[in-house]
Amino acid sequence: MLDDFILLDDISEDYLHDIKAFIEEWNNDEDYIEVTTSGTTADPKTLRLKKKRVRAAARATGRFFLFKKGQTALLNLSPLYIAGKLMIVRAIEYEMKLAVAPLQGNPLKNIPDTAIYFGAFVPSQIVEIIKDEKSTARLNSIQHIIIGGAPLEPDLENELLGLKAKIFASFGMTETITHFALRKIGTPIYKCLSNYSIAVDDESCLVIRPNDIVEELLFTNDVIDYIDHQTFKWRGRLDNVINSGGVKIHPEKAEKMIAHLLPDNRFYVTSKKDEKYGEVAVLVVEGDPGNDEILEDAKASLPRHHAPKELIIEDKFEVTPTQKIIRKKF
Repeated sequence: MLDDFILLDDISEDYLHDIKAFIEEWNNDEDYIEVTTSGTTADPKTLRLKKKRVRAAARATGRFFLFKKGQTALLNLSPLYIAGKLMIVRAIEYEMKLAVAPLQGNPLKNIPDTAIYFGAFVPSQIVEIIKDEKSTARLNSIQHIIIGGAPLEPDLENELLGLKAKIFASFGMTETITHFALRKIGTPIYKCLSNYSIAVDDESCLVIRPNDIVEELLFTNDVIDYIDHQTFKWRGRLDNVINSGGVKIHPEKAEKMIAHLLPDNRFYVTSKKDEKYGEVAVLVVEGDPGNDEILEDAKASLPRHHAPKELIIEDKFEVTPTQKIIRKKF
């Protein structure tokens, strides 16, 4: 199978080994594959996913984007995790060509003018790609793009709106066998792929109903605005919610409202223990924000009871193997 792939420059031997190992696993006699979760909200764990369900997930994406034999998909995500594995499975299922790009911040840096129909990226890769004019043009030539693994910052999303490529933010997890819902950038609403149906629990958290991909009722900690059984708006993670003297603060919402203040820094809003309020919101920034008034500016951009009470600067954020920021509580 690897003979059919288009191997681009700077592909490491370890990367090729991982690709080969997954293809061997996919083609063996077992009816499942093993996948390690990213460890964003809990310790990483290994799951066994039935191949028939993985195949159904690949087909659900293919139906949405109208995959056909001979089209080219881009692999620039590790095959050790679900997103990379699914890109390989899609190529196999639809007999697509697979262009294998290096696992780096900007995987499009030295990519040739191969016509690419479908590509998937994490936000940190998009940040690096759009710093380079040639890479941005290459990104714009990909017909369909999904971005997932972490929320898109508003400023970054606004920059992408100027591209002609059809770009979607994806929503999913290992347990849903990568994405199960997509949101066209520039709009707030996620629409589930045709196989999926959702509900909410008593805390307005997303619940995914069983189907040919998800084996049993799947409860999440994702707080949503439920619109209908296939449509929703994401508000944030329940486990990130800050209860400050009875006021519930969704950090993800606060982050969107102050993103324009920190265009060049990674940051997040989290909680710190407080004797009076139980906990309060604090702003954590990676590196020098270059603005001595950043905390006051953040307070001015947010409702009074939702504003961060303290600025914490860290030299370098800790991240998961899939480059998601590990949020600390103080």
